[in-house]
Amino acid sequence: MRAFLIDVRRDTGHYAGYWHIGAGLTWRTFLMSFRVDLRTNIRLWEDAAGALIGFAIFGDDFSMDMQVRPDARWQGVEQEMLVWAETRWREGMDDPTIPCERKRHLFAGTLAEDAPRIAFLERYGFTRGDKPYLRFARSLGEPIAAPRLPDGFGVRGVAGEHEITNRANAHREAFHPSRITDEGYARLMRMSEYDRALDVVAVAPDGVIAAYAMGWVDRANEVGEFEPVGTRPTFERRGLARAALLEGLARMKARGAETVLVSTGGTETGAIRLYESVGFEIVNQELTFTRHH
Repeated sequence: MRAFLIDVRRDTGHYAGYWHIGAGLTWRTFLMSFRVDLRTNIRLWEDAAGALIGFAIFGDDFSMDMQVRPDARWQGVEQEMLVWAETRWREGMDDPTIPCERKRHLFAGTLAEDAPRIAFLERYGFTRGDKPYLRFARSLGEPIAAPRLPDGFGVRGVAGEHEITNRANAHREAFHPSRITDEGYARLMRMSEYDRALDVVAVAPDGVIAAYAMGWVDRANEVGEFEPVGTRPTFERRGLARAALLEGLARMKARGAETVLVSTGGTETGAIRLYESVGFEIVNQELTFTRHH
């Protein structure tokens, strides 16, 4: 899957909807792994020669995503993927071990300009939502400002596994309620795509990690992405996430990235202002489509 995503992004560019190997593949499947068995919620499709032509993921949040090689799109693979996702959806609805609050409609995302995928979803009973997800990009050819921090604060990469609890607590407070445990964060840090130097943190004078911007770099395609970015509520409005982003941009540039991406919900005005303040611009939107049970 990793090699597949590197190859298709090399052919299609950064804005065609294929996942980044870090922010997309690694981070998303890491989050899923707390709630589901990845072996049953990810399915691969191969051609007659055994080459991967795409994969589908049924998320623990009852989302469906389809990643299909450009030359294989709309030749029947997507229909097979949808049938598989519908089966997993029905099984999830009938599973008594899944809490009721997590049982919901099936939904899928698509870029606003992907007319064939929009037509496909509408043909199979999905309806468009009214809250798009915004995707931003920034060229690292443009100047990167130096981070500015309150007195006594610093910005750096995660120092090592001795900071796991501190780092995991920062995420849990920023995204409360969160599924991430200390043990889970330790597992993340041992994954091949994770780079603790790119897990940039803003640290308070007493050593508490106050904010962070986790960066990932696809070196083959010279593209980085931030996911997630957060601040502990007690440290908000001090410019700490902005400082972490600026430091992360510089570090990704040093690792060969030429472009960096980040995304947020279209109603998240604070995040939008934050990303624009460090030079990001909106490049496309992802629409959400829902199919009711």
